[in-house]
Amino acid sequence: MPPRIRIGDILLEHGFVTEEQIQIALEEQKKTGELLGSVLYGLGFLSQKDLFKALSATQPERPVAAEKVAGAEVLPDEIDYLVQQSNNLFKHESDLQNKELDSPHSPLVNLVEKIITDGIRQGATDVHVNPDSDKIRIRYRVDGILSHGMFLPTRLLNPIVSRIKIMGQMNIAETRIPQDGSAEFFYKSRNLDLRISSFPVIGGENIVIRILDKSHVLVGIETLGFQEQDVDRIMDSLTMPHGMILVTGPTGSGKTTTLYSFLSMINSVSRNMFTIEDPVEYHLPMARQAQVNVKAGLTFAAGLRSILRQDPDVILVGEIRDAETCELAIRAALTGHLVFSTMHTNDAVSSIARMIDMGVDPFLVASTVDTIVAQRLVRVLCPHCKTVLKADAPAYRMLNIDPEEQPIYGPVGCKMCGNLGYKGRTVIYELLKINVTIRELITSRANEDMIRKEANNGRFQSMIEGGKEKILQGITTFEEVHSVARSVL
Repeated sequence: MPPRIRIGDILLEHGFVTEEQIQIALEEQKKTGELLGSVLYGLGFLSQKDLFKALSATQPERPVAAEKVAGAEVLPDEIDYLVQQSNNLFKHESDLQNKELDSPHSPLVNLVEKIITDGIRQGATDVHVNPDSDKIRIRYRVDGILSHGMFLPTRLLNPIVSRIKIMGQMNIAETRIPQDGSAEFFYKSRNLDLRISSFPVIGGENIVIRILDKSHVLVGIETLGFQEQDVDRIMDSLTMPHGMILVTGPTGSGKTTTLYSFLSMINSVSRNMFTIEDPVEYHLPMARQAQVNVKAGLTFAAGLRSILRQDPDVILVGEIRDAETCELAIRAALTGHLVFSTMHTNDAVSSIARMIDMGVDPFLVASTVDTIVAQRLVRVLCPHCKTVLKADAPAYRMLNIDPEEQPIYGPVGCKMCGNLGYKGRTVIYELLKINVTIRELITSRANEDMIRKEANNGRFQSMIEGGKEKILQGITTFEEVHSVARSVL
């Protein structure tokens, strides 16, 4: 029987890596469970060309036995497949034709599919294809944080970009201006939508792919992170025959998911529900959903005008971006419709000022807006590995907490959370119900501080206070709340 040959030994023998790099890669492999060669490549210690040279040199003259390294097996058939695919890819790269870009059997097509499916498996919302000076960097946004996926040779950038553009029905010949596209993607019986954006940068084109799962099962607002007492207050608002409910926050704060969850709670055959969105992110049974198409003249405002002629009971306007849309949404709420929408404002109270600044009469704002939810998303501590912080941790001092009386938790990292210390996200939010006194303040053009003071006299809890509560419950960390709330606790 030939002696066992480890991949690491082969790479060292060829001088492709150093002993120190092998040790670093082995430590990383314990966290990811990937093949050692892939880890070395992902860390940038090893070029793809050198990896394939080393692997090719082991067949058939030097058979490689199945090897366990930190729990991951390197099998001969996996090596054969990797070498074959890479050889095919490089063989066709110099003479790449459209059939190679679109053939289901093309190594390039398989590579792009792997880039996307790796992101889906990780629960990524976005896949980034970034040209660097000497390589392509693939990154994935998971739970709001960008993380490294893999490195690829620079010479594959144009073929990869072209393949993604073909998927998105974009112009592969145009590389000088940004483009947008979309595609359907099937993965394990799930029908996903890909929103593709290209942007010309130094070194090539940057690609970002947004992954939208229209079949995603909407969860109750309790699961999103809303407290029980606030769920009751929200349900009271949802049963109104008319009025406006706003969800505010920056891009990526979960506004759309919250709105859809609200809508799903009142969606029934007895209500005629319409949406105008950009884009449509989930499918709502019994709802008529339309997507903004600016080129065709279907804007939020134009769509809303048409929807009002369709005898609606409930209307979702994906976003209030301008004065015209704001005015129409307010008028719709005033004339007997329940209107839902989003705005990009920092907190609940500032949404009122934003609408008035857009030119809407304060009396109309006061007469229609019933509930405003301002929210952010924070990462949730992994329940399998979170640990109590030491008594001298800064979080205790920042929160004015006695560590002897109230423990605060921090992240560690384990296999269950991909060694990140966090798994999933939850909302921190503030819920503003517009009462009679606040309506009078709005009508009289009172400033934000006066409205906020009146809100604080009632059951209003600020986003900071809500975040602190979740820190004390061991759900998230001081750092998470501080980073998204952008204020000192």
